[in-house]
Amino acid sequence: MAVLYSIDSAISSFFASSTTATRQQCDALASSLAGSPVSPVQIQGSFSYTLTAGTNNGKLFQFRVQESSLDMEIMSLARATHPQFVAGCKYHGTIGQSRPLHIYEMDNLPGTPYIMARNISAAQPPDAVLRQRNTVKDLARFFTQSWNASQHLPQDDSSALLAEFHDKFDLLARSLPPRFAPNLGKVRQELPALFSGALPFVLNHGDLCEMNLLVNSTTGDITGIVDWAEARVLPFGFSLWALENILGCMDSEGWRYYDNRRELEDLFWQTFSEGASSASDLGLQLIRAARMAGLFYRYGFIVEGKDVKGVVDQADASSLAYLDAFCSADDWAPTTKC
Repeated sequence: MAVLYSIDSAISSFFASSTTATRQQCDALASSLAGSPVSPVQIQGSFSYTLTAGTNNGKLFQFRVQESSLDMEIMSLARATHPQFVAGCKYHGTIGQSRPLHIYEMDNLPGTPYIMARNISAAQPPDAVLRQRNTVKDLARFFTQSWNASQHLPQDDSSALLAEFHDKFDLLARSLPPRFAPNLGKVRQELPALFSGALPFVLNHGDLCEMNLLVNSTTGDITGIVDWAEARVLPFGFSLWALENILGCMDSEGWRYYDNRRELEDLFWQTFSEGASSASDLGLQLIRAARMAGLFYRYGFIVEGKDVKGVVDQADASSLAYLDAFCSADDWAPTTKC
């Protein structure tokens, strides 16, 4: 039986489990900062409470737990890299004596979460296809912006990242079912190349899911990308798993791609290649490895906020379903172009 989402239940659960601050205190503070009444957004995050104020895309006020706080340097980098897609953000300190919440004021970006705007029929109707194409092209432009805004990492920092991911993927290899071993083995072999600088180090979003992608529900154009709490600088490609969520969807029968999946993939890589400087054949080969590494990292770990708590097991049927869809096949790249 499907579980219906209840905004009141989600908010009540957040305040009961996350902080000693109350909803009333947060509402009052946000209203004071805004100088106007506030109201909760319709879909709340697991680690935050978000309110909107004003009309005509005014302001958002977000209260986030410590484990999911925003790094303001990362936010500035995101805004500089993706000015079209990232909201301005201001920090207002904390509220609550115990387990305080971090307070942020943001521009309220227009648009609808992609999960609410998409059409999930296998055979996409013509109007949905047009929207998909616009979404895919904008997503490709987003990744192009990341590629072109590469970040310099000192050798010590890149070496530390390599050691971190060696440990993480060794843990996955010990813990995940044997059917994932072939692709895990390939990723582990490629880790030194991935962190060598052969691919640019870029800002990776970290949670580029259907909830955090805002689109114009009429045109499909991406209007914003939100929730940068898990963003960090990694080799390009670790967030490419986001493309899969435009190419298909998960239902009670498992993952299924849309009938026009190949066309959309080709459009994505054509758009990316047109804008990404020096995306050589070597780079495309390594992007395949980075994409697979990102899929394992996304769906192979139990994560709470920014903290990795362990590896998924048989009790986490949803994550295993995604791993089976993307990480168990012999062909670890969904297209010859990536």
